[in-house]
Formats: sequence, C-alpha cells, structure tokens
Amino acid sequence: MRLRPAQAGEGQILYDITKAATEAKAGAFYTQAQVRGWMAGRDARHYEAVIAEGGVRVAEQAGAVLGFVDAVPGLIRRLYVRPEAMGQGLGRLLLEAGCQMAGPGAVRLEATLHAAGFYASCGFVETGRAMFADPPERAPVKVVLMRREGAKPG
Repeated sequence: MRLRPAQAGEGQILYDITKAATEAKAGAFYTQAQVRGWMAGRDARHYEAVIAEGGVRVAEQAGAVLGFVDAVPGLIRRLYVRPEAMGQGLGRLLLEAGCQMAGPGAVRLEATLHAAGFYASCGFVETGRAMFADPPERAPVKVVLMRREGAKPG
C-alpha cells in the first residue's frame, strides 16, 4: 500500500469510491432519499476541482486506488474507502495521513452517523450535531461534529 497525492484525471475514481462507499454503508442510518441525494451536484469534474486544490492523498495498491482523504489546515474534509477494502486498516492509515496534512493542533471533521464510531475509535470526540446539505437542494443529513487534539508545536 502506498499513499500519494491524487493526480489530475483521477476525479472519476474519487467519485466512484465516494458513491460506492456511501451506497454500501449509509443506508442503515439515512433514508433512501438521503442516500440517493448524496452525490447530487457531484461528478468527476467536481472531484477534479478538489484534486486541483492539492489536499487529496490516495491509497494505492497494485495500481488500484482503494481510498482517499482530503484535508486542509485543521480539517479533514473527506475520507472514503472502497467497500471491498473496508475493515483492513486502510481508513485508519488514511485518517492519520489526513491529520498530518491538517497540521499540528486540533483537527476537526463532520462525521456521518455511520462513520462516527470509527472516528471515535481513532481518538476523535463529539462536539455537537448538525444538519448538512451541500448543495442546498440535497436532502439534509445529520452529521456528528468531531475534534481530536493533535500534537502541539514544540
């Protein structure tokens, strides 16, 4: 397994991973309308723009991208793993890479209900709950606001 920066032209791969992971896990916590709306307004071009911002790392094995993390200072914005690669430690590997990318100090994220337990097991604590709808026409979903204290600059 190797982590590397996402490359231009991989937007469709990131879209496919996000869609597959959402469809595999979200249905137990969200309505079908919410799950169907998850990808509203998102396509390969959307993810190409995300890649262009420079904060995406992908996990690649044998030439296949199995997951990705997107982070900016102080914030993990996205973390998704292909369903067939879940439960093998890849999420933790990506999360730690994302936390390093987010920099020293506290790291925040908005966890979906089905992912909050995973983040809690990695040291994140709940700081609140909110409704998330992006784009606004998407069916809103409840998210768990979480935070983990990071290494302090020394």
